Amino acid sequence: MKLARLMVIALAATSFLFAQEAVTTTTTTKTEKTAKKEAVKTIAGKVVSVDAVANTIIVKVKKAEDTLSVEAGAKIVSGKKEITLGDITADASVTITFKVVDGKKVATKISEKAA
Repeated sequence: MKLARLMVIALAATSFLFAQEAVTTTTTTKTEKTAKKEAVKTIAGKVVSVDAVANTIIVKVKKAEDTLSVEAGAKIVSGKKEITLGDITADASVTITFKVVDGKKVATKISEKAA
């Protein structure tokens, strides 16, 4: 009889642990899906300044200025030609694809309108 009770208790405890693990996995999956949906955004505007050493770009969007860090592997193009961050000049029209990392905007792609 005691053995049967111990078996029931052990089975119940094991079931409880598996149920908790399943809930944690589901919550993590929902959080990852939400992060993927919010991951990529785009802005368009005119370049105010570029700092190739600090890997930053300041863009004027409507009446506000927006400062973005530029990711090390970011794709930077002018028309169809690949360029570097230092090649972008002030007053150039750009479209920037970025993601928000720790509250900061990080550019992953910069497209300059070819002159």
